[in-house]
Amino acid sequence: MRLVIKQIKRRLFTLLPWRFCGVVYRLATLSWGQARQFRKSQVGRNSYVDPSVQVVGWKNVSIGCNTTISEESWFNVNFRADLTSRIVIGNNCHIGRRNYFSSGPRIQIKDYGFTGLDCHFLGCGHNIDTPFMPYIASGLSAGGIIEIGVNCWLATSVTVLQNVRVGCGTVVGARSLVVHDLPPFSIAIGNPCRVIKRFDFKNNKWVKIDDWTVELDKFMPSEGEYLCCLVENYKDIPLSLIAGSRRFGWL
Repeated sequence: MRLVIKQIKRRLFTLLPWRFCGVVYRLATLSWGQARQFRKSQVGRNSYVDPSVQVVGWKNVSIGCNTTISEESWFNVNFRADLTSRIVIGNNCHIGRRNYFSSGPRIQIKDYGFTGLDCHFLGCGHNIDTPFMPYIASGLSAGGIIEIGVNCWLATSVTVLQNVRVGCGTVVGARSLVVHDLPPFSIAIGNPCRVIKRFDFKNNKWVKIDDWTVELDKFMPSEGEYLCCLVENYKDIPLSLIAGSRRFGWL
């Protein structure tokens, strides 16, 4: 077997010029070295980013501590001219498999964010000013901010469009399309997404949206108070590595 490998190597090196081989090697090691450097500086302590994750614009990505970025996800930073953080993932988050982030000004998932399989965050698109230009070559739109509050759960195949803010403690049902802001501590479903329940802190239970009154807002904690409560009780949640990558085998 070793003899066969040596013969293949010799054949390749006779076919390819030495200078070309050297250039290819230097480019490969340079890009890999840069990727390792950015991963080390942009990813927090005890976080896991699967090797299959593709990141375009590492210097504009920030990932917090104790967070999992699952396999085959794609972080696409569209505006990379400066060092502004365009995609920000907080602490104690789990980003599900095959999630897609296409950032405009910023996509932010705050602490304790949880996304299921195949979620899409579309913060930027292509210009559609005229159909007489191929859209693939029309250039990027300015896009808009996407902000997912503390401890939100987005179930399987949720799509969030630009200029959307999802309030803290919110749950978004599977295959929902989020096109407008969602209030904190709500349950929302559908295409387009609509709120069906909100959490009543006075009586400590979820109530249907028809039974919600404005007076209940005063019992709701702020996002900062809510985060402090979570951190106090759940400082370090074990990483869901089996859910994040096939590399960790089977149970």
